[in-house]
Amino acid sequence: MSPDTVPVKYIVFDLGKVLIDYCYDDFFALMRERGVQVAEIEDFLVQVRLLDYEHGLLDCEEFLAGMNRLLADPLSQEQLRGAWNGLFAPIPEMLELARELKGRYPVYLLSNIGKLHWEFLSATYDLDAHCHGRLASFEAGAMKPAAPIYRAAQQQFGLEPEHTLFIDDKPENIRGAIACR
Repeated sequence: MSPDTVPVKYIVFDLGKVLIDYCYDDFFALMRERGVQVAEIEDFLVQVRLLDYEHGLLDCEEFLAGMNRLLADPLSQEQLRGAWNGLFAPIPEMLELARELKGRYPVYLLSNIGKLHWEFLSATYDLDAHCHGRLASFEAGAMKPAAPIYRAAQQQFGLEPEHTLFIDDKPENIRGAIACR
């Protein structure tokens, strides 16, 4: 190790596109079948206030009701939850890496995510088997790359930023974490 190298003591993984993949294609196809009048998934997500939901400003029922209001042929709560949670596929080699690292380092998850997905992914992929602790944006009331979510993770997990390896698929989130050091 060179004199400029700082040892890693903690590892923080993002969830989406790092440990678990997701794709909106099938979900949005269903929304179109049910009469949604928006051209792109991004427009749909703006109209259902996804960012507010992932900040914890909307509860699950309000969020789902917002989706159903955009549909000409609404879905039951159960159908809508199932469709919304059907976006995911594991990235097996990354989940295995997190599990292996958990035996050598304190490993944590930090994700921009709403409660429905958080609970679904936690149960479906046994997230606790891959980490020592987890923090979601809806719990923190802040989203990456904003400083408050990194500070919340630092406080909750007892992280030393200069000794923390943060793994995320979005460069702006990495820059946000670095800026909080």
